[in-house]
Amino acid sequence: VRKKKDELILEKDTWFKYERERILNLVASTSRRRAFEHAAEKGVSSWISALPLKALGYTLNKQDFRNALCIRYDWPIPNLHRQCACGEKNDIDHTLTCKKGGYVYYRHNVLAEAEAELLREAKCRNVHTEPALLPTVPELHPKGTITTDGARLDIVATGLYGRCERTFMDVRITHANTPSNRALNLEQIYSRNENEKKRKYNSRVINTEKSTFVPLVFTTTGGQAPECQRYHKRVAELIASKRNENLPHVMSYIRTKICFALLKSVLVSIHGVRGKQTRNNTPVKDISFGLIPTEEMYECR
Repeated sequence: VRKKKDELILEKDTWFKYERERILNLVASTSRRRAFEHAAEKGVSSWISALPLKALGYTLNKQDFRNALCIRYDWPIPNLHRQCACGEKNDIDHTLTCKKGGYVYYRHNVLAEAEAELLREAKCRNVHTEPALLPTVPELHPKGTITTDGARLDIVATGLYGRCERTFMDVRITHANTPSNRALNLEQIYSRNENEKKRKYNSRVINTEKSTFVPLVFTTTGGQAPECQRYHKRVAELIASKRNENLPHVMSYIRTKICFALLKSVLVSIHGVRGKQTRNNTPVKDISFGLIPTEEMYECR
């Protein structure tokens, strides 16, 4: 029975792969074909299959749900501004990479906080964000290492890989359809971004901090680089051990949590305000409170 079951599973997977390749060959648009490839990554579809639990933040309104589907399948987003506040022609690729409005940094910070929450759930010690690195000198590190004073990484935690061992993490979210990434496949995109992070911080963390460095590379669609996947597997093992839970269930929870955090931060940037948000009115802090009428100044009460 076991052997027959494995044969049926293999046959089913083979059929799905064949159908996927057949559908991809029917797609004429290169960007849409890449979108389909990104949608097939592990964990990217977690937000679709998850139960809409408000307590866990697994809810979207109908506009956000439609926009998420448009991003997933490279469909045009309705009511998207034709012109960006920076002056460039606006589309989904520009929206997710334009730094005007601070949405790129906002997306990064949301994901870093979500990762820090997972480490706290895993009962790691001394978990905090934006830790400052110890001072160092350039002569101790290879070319390309950031050695400036005051340099910071995104997350630090103690007890992830050893009881008293500290681990530094740095988050990067890349958009796969930027001009610099269009000629690369997903494996090359992940490898390039991981190597860039390691070149900047790995030597300093190992030789100066005497700690471990892990680059956490994501795509805007929810994909994760290989080292990021191994890191999440380790976090899942700790959570499953602490709570006596099933490891696959914990992995599913982590993927869904990260997927929603990334998706919601992406959706915020689509219709977010990027120009001036306030008029040139006199701020309240510059107004003398003696000019504001009080109850005693009214003749009729």
